[in-house]
Amino acid sequence: MSQSSRPVLPGKCRQPVYGLCRATLLVGVALTVLPVAAIAQETKAENETVLTPIEVTASQSTGQTLAGGVTVKQDELERINSQTIKDVFKNEPAVQVGGATAIAQKVYIQGIENTKLNVQVDGTRQVDSTFHHIGTAIIDPGMLKSVNVESGVAPADAGPNALGGAMSYETKDARDLLDQGEIFGGFAKIQYNSNTGGLAEWLTLAGQHEGFEALAYVQNSNQGNYEDGAGNEVNGTADGSNNGLGKIAFTGSEGSRIEAFASHLVDEGVRPARPNFGFLSGSRLPQWLTYKDTSFGISYVDEQPTDLLAPELSLNYSKTHLDVPKLNNNTHIESVIETLNGKAANTFNIGMGNISTGFDFYHDEATGGADTAGPAGRAGRYTETTTNIGVFSQARLSLSDRWRVSFGGRGDQQWFEGIDGTDFSEFGLSGNANTEYDLTDDLMVYGGLGSSFGGLPLGESAIYNYTSIWNYDGFKPSRSHNYKAGARYSHDQWDFDGNLFYNEIDDSHSLEYGNRNTTSDLETRGFNLSATWTYGPGFVRAAYSHTDVEKDDKVPLSNDASYQGVVVGDIVNFEVAHRFDDLGLQVGTTSELALSEDAPEKNGYAKLDTYFVANLYGEWTPEMLSEAVTFRVDALNIFDRDYFARTTAGYELSNIEPYHEPGRTFLVSAKVKF
Repeated sequence: MSQSSRPVLPGKCRQPVYGLCRATLLVGVALTVLPVAAIAQETKAENETVLTPIEVTASQSTGQTLAGGVTVKQDELERINSQTIKDVFKNEPAVQVGGATAIAQKVYIQGIENTKLNVQVDGTRQVDSTFHHIGTAIIDPGMLKSVNVESGVAPADAGPNALGGAMSYETKDARDLLDQGEIFGGFAKIQYNSNTGGLAEWLTLAGQHEGFEALAYVQNSNQGNYEDGAGNEVNGTADGSNNGLGKIAFTGSEGSRIEAFASHLVDEGVRPARPNFGFLSGSRLPQWLTYKDTSFGISYVDEQPTDLLAPELSLNYSKTHLDVPKLNNNTHIESVIETLNGKAANTFNIGMGNISTGFDFYHDEATGGADTAGPAGRAGRYTETTTNIGVFSQARLSLSDRWRVSFGGRGDQQWFEGIDGTDFSEFGLSGNANTEYDLTDDLMVYGGLGSSFGGLPLGESAIYNYTSIWNYDGFKPSRSHNYKAGARYSHDQWDFDGNLFYNEIDDSHSLEYGNRNTTSDLETRGFNLSATWTYGPGFVRAAYSHTDVEKDDKVPLSNDASYQGVVVGDIVNFEVAHRFDDLGLQVGTTSELALSEDAPEKNGYAKLDTYFVANLYGEWTPEMLSEAVTFRVDALNIFDRDYFARTTAGYELSNIEPYHEPGRTFLVSAKVKF
C-alpha cells in the first residue's frame, strides 16, 4: 500500500495550505489541464522483483489510482495476512482505521471518515449510516484482490457523493486462483490465535471450463475475548463472524464477460451496546448484538474492446441489518438499509488516450427506530429514502511522451424524502482535473483539484425519532473542494514520493442528529512522504504522514468524529520483507510509530501519547510438498505494548474507556492449495 501526495504554487492568498495558496494551486493546475465547467459551479453552491513493495501507480485506466492515491494489490494483501480491514492498510499512514473489533472499525482517509467517500465493494454501493457506534468498514478481507483509494480528488466515473474521494474493493474471481487450462482448484486454511485461544477456518473452491467459471468461499471465526498489552481481558471483543461469497461468470471467445455474485457477512457476539467504546459508565453490560450484510450483483464488460465500443454495465443490491436489543437498559433499536445501484458506461479510445462516459444511479432506503420513545422522540419505525441519477465523462489522455492529464465532470439529480414525508429535489455538478509531467526520466511532478457535490445523505436510521422529532428545516447538500500536489522520484532501486493535500467539506452533515440541518465545515490538510529501496528478493519501505483536522475551526473530539473526521497527527510506518528462494522462506516485519499529539489539549484534554508497535512474520512453502502447503507464523505487537490506536473513539472523556488493542499475539496457520 502506498499513498502519493502533492505540493502547491504561488499568488495572492487568503487561505494558505502549509504556506502555499489554494488559489495558486487552482491556477497552476488549470494552466496545464483543460478546464472543467463543473468546478465553476462551486460559486453557485519497473525493477522486477520477487517481492514487490506496495506502491502507487499513475494510470490512465480506471483500474488503478492516479498519483496521490493508494493501491493495495493481491500479492501485498497475501503478504500482510489481513484479518480485518485495519490490517489491509497497516502500512499506509495516510489511511487510518480505528476500532479494535471488526464491527467497530472505521476508516479515515487523510483524516476524513469514509462515509464522506464513494465506497464500493465489487461495484456495490456501501451505505454506512446505521449507527454512529458501528464501524464503516465491516468487510471480510479474506477474498480481497485489490483496494483502490482516490484520496481527495476522485474521477467523475468513480461515482456520486465523493466528497473526500473514492474507495473500491475488488474480490477475487475463479481465474485469480486457477492457472490457465486448470479446471479445478482452491485452498483450505486454518489458523490459531494464541491471544484469543480461538480458531479461524477458510475454504475456497474454484472451477473453470470453456469460458465458464464458478467460485465458492466460506470463512468462520470462533474467538474468545483478547487480552491487551497490560494483560487485561477486553470484554466484548470475542469474534463469532462467518462469511460467504459465491461467483459465476462466462467469458466468450470474443471477450464479452458476464459475472454474477452473492455475498453474506454475519458479525455477531456479546458486545457493548455501543460497540466502539470499551466501556461507558452507566451503560448496559455487554449483550448479544447482530450485524448482517447481504449483497448481490451482476456485471458485463468487454475484455477485447474496439476503439469505439468498450461497454461496462452493472446492477447491484445490498442490505444491511443491525440489531441492538437494549441500548439504554430497555430500548431496542434496529436499522435496515437497502440500496440498489447501477452503472452503464462506454470507453472510447481516441488514440492519445480514452474517454469514459455514461450514467449511474442509486436508490437508498433506510428504516429504523426505537421500540421505546427517547427523551424527545416517539417510539416506532420510520423510513428515509433517496434516489440519485448521475451522468459523467472522464478523459485520461497522454498529451505527449511526458505529459498525462485526467479531467472530467458529472451532474447529479437527487430526490430525497424524510421520515415525515418532507421532499427535496437537488441538482449539483462535480469536476476534477489531474496532471502528471515527467521532468526527467526519473522525476515526475503531479497535481490535482476537484469540487464534488455531496447531496443529501440518509440519516442515522437506528435512532430515527428516538433522540428527537426530526426536523428538515434548512436541510441542504454538502460540497467539497480538494487539492493535491506532489512529486515522485524513481532511480535504480530507489523510489521516493512526497505530496501535500488539502480537503474542505462545506456543510458536512452530522447524521446522528435529529435536526437534519446540523452540519459542520470540515478541513483536513497535511503531507505524505515515502521512500522504498528494492534489492531483488526484498525491499525496505518507510512512510510518514502528517494530518491536521479541524471541524468548524476547532479540534474534533474523538467522541464527536462520527461521519466527520478525527485527530490523526503524525504516523510513521515501516516495512521490511525478504525472500530466501532456495528455502521457500519469506520473512518480514511491519511496524507503526504514532508520535505524541497535543491537539486534544486545545479542548482541555490530555495530549495523545507516543506508541510504537512492531510485528514479525515468517512464511514457509516447502518444496518437498510440491509447494502446495504453506506454514506461517505472525508475531503481532511483539513488545506487548498497552495502547489504543490513534483513531479509536472515546479517549478524552473520563466516563469512557477506549478499546485497547490486543497485546502480544501469535497467529499460527497452515494453508493447503489444491
